Amino acid sequence: MDVFAKYVSGIDNPDHRLRMEEILSWTAGQFPILKPQIKWNTPMFTDHGTFIIGFAAAKHHVSVSPEEAGIAHFADDIARAGYSATSRLFRIQWTDPVQYDLLESMIQYNIKEKADCSGFWRK
Repeated sequence: MDVFAKYVSGIDNPDHRLRMEEILSWTAGQFPILKPQIKWNTPMFTDHGTFIIGFAAAKHHVSVSPEEAGIAHFADDIARAGYSATSRLFRIQWTDPVQYDLLESMIQYNIKEKADCSGFWRK
């Protein structure tokens, strides 16, 4: 997880920093086949060179990006979890619990759906 150390250390609020560390560590632990990377100043995980999921710290939340297809596929689950969303990301407020089962489903979905993907993003 050294790849994320500089990013995480730049999060001023210690509670937010700890939450981000927990999410990134959980993802790496649950999915050791994924490669942790920083691209566009965003922590993300890739598989065979293709984007799987990204996380970013914001003032009031963690932004989670599973690509538009992931947001669309899990729109009802995101709403049930109480997270707000756009077409490209959803937000976990710093004070909200992380629904790790939802993250796990999204990551598994992207790994499966992008198994034959040769580019970084879906086309």
